[in-house]
Amino acid sequence: MSQPKISVVIPVYNGEKYLRRCLDSVLNQTFKDIEVILVDDGSKDESGRICDEIQSKDSRVIVIHQSNSGTGFARNAGIKIARGEFLSFVDSDDYIDLSMYEKLLDCAKVNNADTCIFGYYRVRDGKIISSLKNAIEGTFTGQEAFHNIFLNALGTEPSSYADFKILWQSPCVSLYSLDLIRKNNIAFPQAGKFVSFSEDVLFNIDYFFNTKKAVCISEQFYYYCETKNSSTTSFREDRFLTNVDLYKEILNRVRNKLNDEVLFKRAEERIQRTFLAAARNCIMSISAFFSYKEGRARIRDICSNSALREVLDIYPWAKNPLKYRLFNYGLKNRRLWFLYRLGKFKK
Repeated sequence: MSQPKISVVIPVYNGEKYLRRCLDSVLNQTFKDIEVILVDDGSKDESGRICDEIQSKDSRVIVIHQSNSGTGFARNAGIKIARGEFLSFVDSDDYIDLSMYEKLLDCAKVNNADTCIFGYYRVRDGKIISSLKNAIEGTFTGQEAFHNIFLNALGTEPSSYADFKILWQSPCVSLYSLDLIRKNNIAFPQAGKFVSFSEDVLFNIDYFFNTKKAVCISEQFYYYCETKNSSTTSFREDRFLTNVDLYKEILNRVRNKLNDEVLFKRAEERIQRTFLAAARNCIMSISAFFSYKEGRARIRDICSNSALREVLDIYPWAKNPLKYRLFNYGLKNRRLWFLYRLGKFKK
């Protein structure tokens, strides 16, 4: 059996409602030399049967059935058996542009790149509600890749208008080198507090640190479909404290990767900005789901967090654009009503 150019890993859990739509968009690609690895993660609906049915009709499809373990475990299972030169992830309730793999592979080959990062659409109730693009475009090699990809994945410099210049937090908007993943033993967390929360972020940070040549394009190929259980339509009580743990974990990982103290300080500043953005987003979520009376104590807990207080003391947030500076002022001075009202206004 010849090696496919691209392996597509699709975790599936109780996805019968949207699975066929997803698979239609993947299997009907203009570029045909792909393998599709469906990882049925212990589905209790008809998803497993649909996976087997599709496999019986298309020799490019491989199905893994396993007990429910989570998306990261499912993706790792797919990585383990993947044979492609490149690797792509698609979630079973989303779908992709029919020309996506043809264009991405051409982009990677023309530029001799190991990574290609692209844009996506947000879809709600069948309608596109927003489009997201990379703020930077181009091909980056060596130190350019380090500064434009790895550092920008951590966050942006204080004066930057946006918190992120590249779309990277979801693995669904990147084409990866399978060889790079295996040589560097990169995987999604399989134990600990980051399973099912921010496992994508940690995978990408490890991957982008090892990227030698990457291409950023603004074109959108991926359709991210929001459901009633998505982060934009539900509230997680532990969201901020988990972001505190994530901040500390990223800081520790980057410290272990960078021996140059000057580079580490640059990286640390960007990680701190992302942490402040997480605090801001948590307050926006509180403002969206609760009255001030109900949300006040939650905002106070965020403002009083020791890790956040430390960052506010050392991070040069006065250099931030006004909209972020206002939030950071409120956090620093524990202005609860002010923060709640700011949270009512989206970015």
